Amino acid sequence: MSIRHLAIPLVLAATVLLAACANPISSSKTAPPQPNVSVAQPAAADSARAVNPAGPTGFAAAPAAVQANSAGSALPTLPSVNRMIIKNGALGISVDDTESALSQVGQVVQSVQGVITNQTVRTENGAVFANLVIQVPPDNFESALAALRNLRAKGSPVLNDSVNSQDVTEQFVDLQAQFNNLQRTRDAYQGLLSKATSVADIITLTRELNTVQTQMDQIQGRQNLISRQAAVSTINLSLTPVGVASIGGPAPLPDPAQAAKQAWQALLTGLQGLAVVLIWLAILTPIPVALAIGGWIIYRRLTNAPRPT
Repeated sequence: MSIRHLAIPLVLAATVLLAACANPISSSKTAPPQPNVSVAQPAAADSARAVNPAGPTGFAAAPAAVQANSAGSALPTLPSVNRMIIKNGALGISVDDTESALSQVGQVVQSVQGVITNQTVRTENGAVFANLVIQVPPDNFESALAALRNLRAKGSPVLNDSVNSQDVTEQFVDLQAQFNNLQRTRDAYQGLLSKATSVADIITLTRELNTVQTQMDQIQGRQNLISRQAAVSTINLSLTPVGVASIGGPAPLPDPAQAAKQAWQALLTGLQGLAVVLIWLAILTPIPVALAIGGWIIYRRLTNAPRPT
């Protein structure tokens, strides 16, 4: 082989060697791709603020602080939760003319899309008193109270003003979770019942199905009650003529939970009194009984004693 034939491979090898020495790192190491999270994070934050404008304290904005995990993928935001709040209020004001005030109350109730469910007007010693039960949408509860307060006589204070709010969101969510669990249990029992062939199995599964269905109906009834109470707010309004003391109209119905508590306490008090009476009877009854038995024995001996001939 000639030198000319060996020169060509040597030139090619030298060219490759020079190219490798000129750039030894750039060909072997490349910059790692950066995760594209700089745009996804603000978008997720904007979506969280759009779902829950309340800010970091809301349900939907809580995961905004952890928009991406260690791998850089965005986490889904939680859905917002509608709060269920039962609002009740009692308001007592003094008015110049009760009949004119009743007309103004009707206008206020109509403006807040409410309804008067009960109205009682009575006359005592020439003075006219009125008691009303007003139901309004929860969103208009505060504005309705403010408008009714403005109906009082000029310069007169508000006689009674109380507001009671109860958040039942957690209670409603717990009931819904119980209902869902019972529903899955019922579906499982129905699947087993469709495959059962033994009479004993059919009777047992049917009994269990009825028990689960009864529990579901009870939970659904409680949910419906909570929904109705949260869907409307109640205001008990009393109108009293200026300069006349209120003579006590019909008192508003007590809260069901408070009434049940009072009834339970009354039952416990009655049982305690009955227990005290039984203890006194157990201690004191043997004494008069023993005296009565002893007297009867003595009387019988005296009457049955032999008479002297």
